[in-house]
Amino acid sequence: MPTTAGEVLTNYLAQQLAELRHQEPLVRREEPDSVHQMRMCARRLRSVLATGQKLFNDGAVSEVRAELRWLSEVLGSARDPEVIHDRLRELLAKEPDALVFGPAAQRIGNELDATSAAGRRAVLEALDGDRYASLISRLEALMQAPPLTEKAAGDARKTTRKLVSRDTKRVRRRVRELEARPDGGSGEASPAPGGPARDAGLHEVRKAAKRLRYAAEAAEPVAGRKAARMAKRAHKLQQILGLHQDSVVARKLLADLGARAFRSGENGFTYGRLHAQEEALADRSEAKFRKAWKKFPGS
Repeated sequence: MPTTAGEVLTNYLAQQLAELRHQEPLVRREEPDSVHQMRMCARRLRSVLATGQKLFNDGAVSEVRAELRWLSEVLGSARDPEVIHDRLRELLAKEPDALVFGPAAQRIGNELDATSAAGRRAVLEALDGDRYASLISRLEALMQAPPLTEKAAGDARKTTRKLVSRDTKRVRRRVRELEARPDGGSGEASPAPGGPARDAGLHEVRKAAKRLRYAAEAAEPVAGRKAARMAKRAHKLQQILGLHQDSVVARKLLADLGARAFRSGENGFTYGRLHAQEEALADRSEAKFRKAWKKFPGS
């Protein structure tokens, strides 16, 4: 078992780097879920480097974090369109035939399939490029000779609990900022999605919850059940708000496709139907978040 905070972090980072390397050939072979898994590794690496940045020498990990963000975004260009396509395909399947006008299913499929295909090409190009090779080399060097500060020599349990506590406070702060907005000051779920500003605020809460989840996961070997419970709670918030964010993305696409349909003389009714359903789904996701947040420690 690790005895210092630095060992806790570097052990976790080494595990994620190994998994990232494991997923790379699977991504190249287009194995199911491999892009998602590789992206999660990149996110975990970047997030835990952010959580533990004070355990590393000044500036030692900032460029690596920036490159991990780049890799995550490239992987997302292939993954995200698939998620939205599955979501809209499911909604369309529930629509009565009498309410599906024009080639909506075909237009949605063509748009997202083309976007996903372009994303997969970008992923393969990135994996074959010097930038990715350099990132892997830098991560390996970071694991072999981590540039740790004196704080990293602190007691494993005590220090990692402080890191998790700091990220917990970050989540609470993001929720307070959300509720301080003019469209969310009541602290209650509104009857309809609150617009771009509120969507952005909920997305910030989601990102903070994700960071907390990964910090708690890293701390679990020394912090035990308490960290595991926090990781589970943070994951629940992340999942709920992830569905909300998917709705935000889907609605933007539907509005764009509806506008194109109008300009080309096609019937855009179905896009409007789906957009309205996505609004309702977003509202339900926010209501679920409010319910989950009431059970969150210290909320």
